[in-house]
Amino acid sequence: MRAISLIIITFCLTQSLHAKNINIIDLGAKPDGVTLCTDLIQKAIDDCSASGGGTVTVPAGVFLTGTIFLKNNVILYLENGAVLLGSTKIEDYKPGNLIKAYKVQNVGITGNGSIDGQGSAFWTPADRKAIPYNRAPQWIHNSPTPGNLIMLEACKNVIIENVTLRGSESWTLHLLACDEVLVNGIKIRNPLHGPNTDGIDIQACSNVRVSDCDIYTRDDAIVIKNRHPKYYGKACENITVTNCIITTVCNGFKIGTESISDFKNIVFSNSVIKAAKPDDELAKIAASYVDPNNSRYGIAPSSGIALETVDGANLHGVTITNIVMEGVWTPIFIRLANRGAGEQKVAVPVPGTLKDVIISNIVAYDASIASSISAIPGCYVENVMLKNILIKTKGGGDNKLAQKVLDEKIKTYPDTKMWGPMPVSGFFIRHVKGLQMSDITIIVDENDLRPLIKFDDVTDLYINNLQTNDVHKGECILDFNNVKKANLVNIDFPEAIKIPWLYFKGDKTENIIVRTIDNFRSKSFVKSDEKVKANAIIINN
Repeated sequence: MRAISLIIITFCLTQSLHAKNINIIDLGAKPDGVTLCTDLIQKAIDDCSASGGGTVTVPAGVFLTGTIFLKNNVILYLENGAVLLGSTKIEDYKPGNLIKAYKVQNVGITGNGSIDGQGSAFWTPADRKAIPYNRAPQWIHNSPTPGNLIMLEACKNVIIENVTLRGSESWTLHLLACDEVLVNGIKIRNPLHGPNTDGIDIQACSNVRVSDCDIYTRDDAIVIKNRHPKYYGKACENITVTNCIITTVCNGFKIGTESISDFKNIVFSNSVIKAAKPDDELAKIAASYVDPNNSRYGIAPSSGIALETVDGANLHGVTITNIVMEGVWTPIFIRLANRGAGEQKVAVPVPGTLKDVIISNIVAYDASIASSISAIPGCYVENVMLKNILIKTKGGGDNKLAQKVLDEKIKTYPDTKMWGPMPVSGFFIRHVKGLQMSDITIIVDENDLRPLIKFDDVTDLYINNLQTNDVHKGECILDFNNVKKANLVNIDFPEAIKIPWLYFKGDKTENIIVRTIDNFRSKSFVKSDEKVKANAIIINN
């Protein structure tokens, strides 16, 4: 991305022209973790910026601080062994956030040191009387709190590189309305009981590159939002996220939920999303609240990939590829709805659009809730391609669950758990136009009476080489309700499955073409209810 590459050039020019380097020790800062150094650190930043820019160095040692403000043309460099330690006194924050910047440019936080917000000092423990939880509870914010560990607003040419960010009170790194940002090689370490401890929040930003990050946190690990009232109308665009390792109890990579303004041109690639282990140091407290019989899922990510627009935004042009997930409840969650938050609360809510999405080369182990692609009546998710996907999921659904009807939940907060247990084992797909599914394999661990996939109100459907195993014992494998213009190619499930492979329902079902391999026995493997019109389905062996 040309704009992003200019960041490095800009910083190099800045450093060569203005080589001022201020070490905070030289100004009297004490590395004892007890003496408050806020004013001295701020003076170093102010003096460096006033002289034309350069580097403010934090050497090895622990430096206690309240809020500090980054200024133009200054790099805050944390040497190996350096720790900026957030104060536990709320009066040391002005107001909130440990590190802040507003409308500055050519700034950065780099080096191999750490920034520790000591956020747990501002939390109240969850109620242990509610043990055992099925899911790790969040602790509760006190009031007031410092908020985000790092908050950068309306900044340009930003580098956050190599540092470790830990102990955030809420969101860890918040980028708001920034342009030309590079986040590279950082570590985020927050305990799994922390409330709202998102990893990286990118809001109303453009030209952002996130790479080679290792994120361990309670809430959404990397999330792109767009709802801030100061920046309505500013698209979140030209964003790439790659080569990251993500551990969370919430969503791994997410667009939404906050979605007033648009999202476009976004790539997520070459990353791992995984569940924590109960004996991880940062997981021990959260795991102690979880029912031991459910510990496998109690501290697991709720979804790996979540794409959501529910407040009127248009979400277009997303590519996600080369992702491995382990222990994620729901691998893929795509949702278009009409919650009507933000300014829409005082106006008539208008749904946005969600289209032009490619998700490919995905491996997901130990899933437990079906993936979904869904919209609401009268609206459609459009033009989604799923390709080269392998999902291994729990299974075990009974006939009662198979008959469950999912409410439309037009205004409900979008979340993979919003419907509770799902009536399908693999995918639930409703109100979708232009869906392509190629080279998809879904392995179900236990005998299951639910369909593998349910399609409801779907138009322009293409399926090629969909595979599964032989544990399906219910009404059918693929359930089609009011599906139009479908082309199903290379249908070849195990012959040990004796139930219908395809079950078509609804009087709007039409223009279905099934192109099969030789051993497909149409009389026993295809079923239609009485509402399906004659000649709606054509089978070509």
